[in-house]
Amino acid sequence: MRVVIVTPTRNEEKTIQTTIECMLKQTVLPVKWVIVNDGSTDRTEKIILQYCNENNPFIEYVSIPDRGYRNPGKGVVETFYEGMKKIGNIDYDIVAKFDADLDFPPDALEKICQAFKDNQHLGITGGAIYERKNQQGPYEKLYYPEGYVCGPNKFYRKKCFADIGGLIARAGWDGVDIIRANMKEWETGTLETLTTHHLKNTGSAFGEGLIKACEKYGDVSYYMGGYLWYFALRLVGRSLESRNPKVGYYMLKGYVNSYREKKAREPEDFRAFLKIKQKEHVFSLLAKISKIRR
Repeated sequence: MRVVIVTPTRNEEKTIQTTIECMLKQTVLPVKWVIVNDGSTDRTEKIILQYCNENNPFIEYVSIPDRGYRNPGKGVVETFYEGMKKIGNIDYDIVAKFDADLDFPPDALEKICQAFKDNQHLGITGGAIYERKNQQGPYEKLYYPEGYVCGPNKFYRKKCFADIGGLIARAGWDGVDIIRANMKEWETGTLETLTTHHLKNTGSAFGEGLIKACEKYGDVSYYMGGYLWYFALRLVGRSLESRNPKVGYYMLKGYVNSYREKKAREPEDFRAFLKIKQKEHVFSLLAKISKIRR
């Protein structure tokens, strides 16, 4: 299967070389890999350009002006679409939004292609993301609901990507795409046999930090419009996991602020479908806990 990849990047000098080296070692190479430099002020551009030569004809570099600040969610999707302009009329089967801070095995793309070949109903997949707490210690797999695919590595079947209308330019795009795909009867889910190391923890990018990351989560929960009790469970769970009550406080603050500002939300049919998926997730989790106790 033919894969095209777009990698938005901003100030990734510490990780992007690892990501590029991993891509060059793939047993199945992409037909086009567009790396979009979103106004980096460090050595990111210099590192990328070292690999843009006749030895790697599938790599294309795009640079866009520095907006002067990081715009989580909205900025990364806008940068992604700058890269998509370079895909043009290339014939492809799979399109990926792929971050510049990933370490992955040589057979990653081969496994992704095989997963799509084996299941014609599969619309979105990606590797299982592992991170290190506070950038130290061993890598541990992130917890995520069944059917979810983590934002750093998202692979879309071309037809599914068209069916969901692409990616929304706001925080929460990586949850909305899953629900929209499921509503269109596409299957989604992580490829558990593909271990992918996220070299820079979610929410740790310069200019974001704990407060902004947690407020963003609250805003996204309001925007997507699921159950309030489900949001409360996630709030408590994340606070306990991080052993930091401020996590829950800022998540709630983000939700309340969006409510007060009466921000736009996903349509009613989306919200109703999301609530069904949330109940399914909770019942599935309770069943797993019950099995473990037995």
